[in-house]
Amino acid sequence: MDLAIQLDQEIAARVRSVNQYVDSYLESMDLPHGPAIAELRKSMLYSATNGGKRFRPVLSVLVGELFGCPAEKILPFATAVELVHTYSLIHDDLPCMDNDDLRRGKPTNHKVYGEDFALLAGDALLTEAFYLISDKYSDSTFLVGQLVRLLSSAAGIRGMVGGQAIDLRPGTRKMTKDEIAHLHLLKTGALIRVAVEGAAVIAGARPSDIEHLKKFGEGLGLAFQVADDVLDHGEKDQDIRSFTGILGLEGTKSYLQEVSSAALQELHKVSADAPMLEYLISFNQKRQV
Repeated sequence: MDLAIQLDQEIAARVRSVNQYVDSYLESMDLPHGPAIAELRKSMLYSATNGGKRFRPVLSVLVGELFGCPAEKILPFATAVELVHTYSLIHDDLPCMDNDDLRRGKPTNHKVYGEDFALLAGDALLTEAFYLISDKYSDSTFLVGQLVRLLSSAAGIRGMVGGQAIDLRPGTRKMTKDEIAHLHLLKTGALIRVAVEGAAVIAGARPSDIEHLKKFGEGLGLAFQVADDVLDHGEKDQDIRSFTGILGLEGTKSYLQEVSSAALQELHKVSADAPMLEYLISFNQKRQV
């Protein structure tokens, strides 16, 4: 069997595992009774189970595997990261933000459940992520503290929300490459980085390995956004927040190679035998969506 096909199948198997865990967890939450609560759960499920690549949680599972850590130990944290990611998409789509009508080919959450319940669904998913961590890792209060600190830092003003603020108030001048990289290391890269870092912590990796993997995650997160800018080229205005807007298409492709190569080097400082993590770097460079 062709290696790429085999790796595709391996990744798909992990996506199925993540989907099963996310679906099962949200459907089985012990919640207060009442039609409003039931509708809010449906709103949460609508966005959390609406397909997607599951890039972040699969990344967590693969990092766990690198250290021989079983998926069932990683999946709660991986799901928590995905719940935070989903909340951010619901809020991004709201009229006060990007005002999008479609997400992955389906009506956005606020188009189905209204702006009020879309807002609440995002709030509930964000909060549930931390409940999930504190519940599923309750046998180690030290680990709970580590994971909560890592994820809250990546999700809040120090990470994703801070990046979103920069994105909303970029100023009027064209950003430099480093400024755009800073924006996306926060807005997109922080959750990808923490998906790697948190899984390494759960797996009991050495501090030096965690640090290299953190840099790998940061690089992969930045590469993910650079690849998005390449894919978006020609489809929308290349503005002051776009790599292609300042580097051009070919320059951005070269930058993607540079960032991806640096991420690969950090991974190889931990393991020279990590074919599926290497494949994610390659997949990101070649992806069409």
